[in-house]
Formats: sequence, structure tokens, C-alpha cells
Amino acid sequence: MLAPLQTPAESPLFYSAECLVAMDRLPDGLALAAQWLLETHLALPREVRYVADLQRWLLSQVVVAMHYEHQLNPESPPVSHSNVVRTLAANGIASRNTIHAFLMEMKRYQFIAPLQSPDKRQQTMQTTEMTEQLIRRYFDIHLRGLDIIDDGQRHIQFREHPELLQYAQPRFAWLLLSDDAWCQPPASIAKIVRSDSGSSVVHDLISGILMPSAEMTSPIWIGKVSPNMFAKRYGISRTHVARIFRQAREAGLLGWAKNSNRGDCWVSPELVRAYRSWQAVKLAALSQAFHYACLQIGIRR
Repeated sequence: MLAPLQTPAESPLFYSAECLVAMDRLPDGLALAAQWLLETHLALPREVRYVADLQRWLLSQVVVAMHYEHQLNPESPPVSHSNVVRTLAANGIASRNTIHAFLMEMKRYQFIAPLQSPDKRQQTMQTTEMTEQLIRRYFDIHLRGLDIIDDGQRHIQFREHPELLQYAQPRFAWLLLSDDAWCQPPASIAKIVRSDSGSSVVHDLISGILMPSAEMTSPIWIGKVSPNMFAKRYGISRTHVARIFRQAREAGLLGWAKNSNRGDCWVSPELVRAYRSWQAVKLAALSQAFHYACLQIGIRR
């Protein structure tokens, strides 16, 4: 049950990923955040599926960050193909052609729209109301997850001060973009989260596991799992899900009671620990970005 509404007057705590991994309630916070993310996928399948792999997630965060920074400071470059390419030139997460195709898709699905600009030579863009609602929902979900971990009140501050988003989101995006621990996931989950809807698949597999990492010494049984189940749930092909499962099974990360890829399923402690460590990087960046945003609008300890 969520804490009763209060009016916090202090800026929230922030953490490193290593600190979060050592906290007892990290599994609880991750489990509930994953549950809410999966509910969002089911409620908004087209929108969530569009960013449910790591590369497109990173690109979408960069686009939103550039939009907010331009809103706060018109001297900051607005969203355009050349500006996004320039911003990402150093880290190599996407080629020029991939960025162009991604922006065209964002425009097609109405995540971005033309921005009036005095420079007619450059086609500049801005995010739409739908995009802001989605990123606001994403932040709320993860702030609630952080609050569960440390009994914080961030989601209340976020509700009472909606302007926090435009300060927190760019900081969050740049922190993760510059962190190899996020952009280069552990090998055990890398192929999953880089695939179409792979983030939802791994959230679903692990979200119900609340056992402390130190106590996991043998495979953890998670109930009935099959490619058909996941394909129908998340609107992806059965062949795609079966490929993800096969790769995980060959690596010893996932298995079934019977010699098939359906029925009672287990996941390995290695997969759970890798997932938690990787997600802790994201939550740490969020805690730091939100703390920074609170200071920008005058919420101090």
C-alpha cells in the first residue's frame, strides 16, 4: 500500500547503483515498478513497444532531453536530425541512418511534431503532449519504485511540482547515456533487452522474484511460461519470443521442468542478479536526477 499523501519539504536522497543493490527492499521496488511498466505495455501496446528495446529507449530519452533543454534554454539545440547525430557522435549507440529512421518513425507515430523555427534550413521538432504524458508516467512509476525501496516521498513531490520533469529527465538521460554499465548491459541479459519488446520479456520473467540475491543459490521456479503466452501478451511474434528463450536456455539462464520451452519454468540466480544490478543503474541515475531537479526549483534539505 502506498504511503498517505504528505507535503515533503526536503529534497530526496540519491544513491549509487552499488548502494541500491545492497538495500534490502530493492527487489520489492523493482518488482512493483516492473508490474506497473508491464501494465502500461498492456494498456498502450503500440506506444510502449516502440521503445521496448534498449537502442530505441536510449534514442527516445535523448530526443526528450533535447526538447526539454531547448524549452528551458532556447540557446540549447532543438531536436533535429543533425543535432541528434551531433549529440550522439561520441558514444556510437546508433548510426546516422538509424537516427534518421528513428526520427521519421517518431514523427509518423506522433511522438514528435514540427517546431516553428526562424531557421528555415533546418527541420526542427518538438515532443507532443502524448510523449510528455508517457515520459511523465514512466518517471512516476520509477519514483514510486524508489520510494518503496527507501520509504521516500518522491512521487508526491513529482505530483505537486510537475515542472520537475523538465529538469530531471535531461539529467537522467545524460547520466545513463554516459554510463557503460547501462548502455552495455551484462552479457546474460544483453541479447534480451536489445531485442524487440525484450525489456518487457525480462521484466515479466523476473518481477515476481522477491528473494534476496544472497539467498539465491539454485534455480528459481517462476510458474508456467511459454512463447505463445508472451507473444499474445505483448503483441510480438511467437518465433521472436522462442528465439529469446532458446538463447537464454542455451546459456543456462532459463529452463523448464520438461524438455520443451513451455510449462513450469525456472530462471537462474545469475539472470536475476544481472537484472537487478542493471536496473539499479537506472534507479540510481533517476535518484540523482530527481535530487538535482528538486534543488533547481528550491526543494532543499
